[in-house]
Amino acid sequence: MASVDGTIIQNVEIRELRQEEAREVRDMIVSGLFQELLSYRAVLRVLWLPVGWIWVSFILVCFYSVTKSWLVSVPFATVAYLPATWGLLYVRFWQRRSRHSERLEFRDLYTWYRARAGSKFWVAVSEGRIIGTVALYRTSNHEAQLKRMNVHASVRRRGVATLLMEHCEEYCRTEGVAEIYLVTSEFQQAAIRLYRNFGFAITKKFPFVCSLRMEKQLALGNNASLRRILFS
Repeated sequence: MASVDGTIIQNVEIRELRQEEAREVRDMIVSGLFQELLSYRAVLRVLWLPVGWIWVSFILVCFYSVTKSWLVSVPFATVAYLPATWGLLYVRFWQRRSRHSERLEFRDLYTWYRARAGSKFWVAVSEGRIIGTVALYRTSNHEAQLKRMNVHASVRRRGVATLLMEHCEEYCRTEGVAEIYLVTSEFQQAAIRLYRNFGFAITKKFPFVCSLRMEKQLALGNNASLRRILFS
């Protein structure tokens, strides 16, 4: 059960992805990323980033090269900023989706994660409906990457993401994973707040692609520590 501010989602089950659900889950993840990236908040967020001022300056200079007047260029650039930035974010979204590694992963999420030892893909299910996802890509015996954290827009801020994170971390402790890392967009501020609440810290920023890396060290129990030693 997940609850936030008194709003309850009954009988939330966290389980592994099934093969017949792979396409539905893929479409849900892509749709969520697309909506988040092309929201008004994402467009305005660009202004707070170093690359945003470079982008604004570029738009302004483009208009000035045509009008030869700063007085005319400034209002035109202001009006053009919103659609131009949406276009830029749209291109960035599809560039990311066209990467070879992501194409292979999204082609069949079920097969991709099943084929990689120690990797898992979980879904949150309520009343027979998939409402959230999270994946763990095992990169070594002691390290794993958190991926594909996504909650359906209709049930966000109701504790589903928290349940997914808790399930993922519990699995890591059981399997002897001492470090989890993730790479996320600076536009996904709600996700970043969630990760911070779970103890993740920003360890690296990629300002020109508006991304950052976050890491967390896990405290392992005695059984998990022994498993890590045996399989190192």
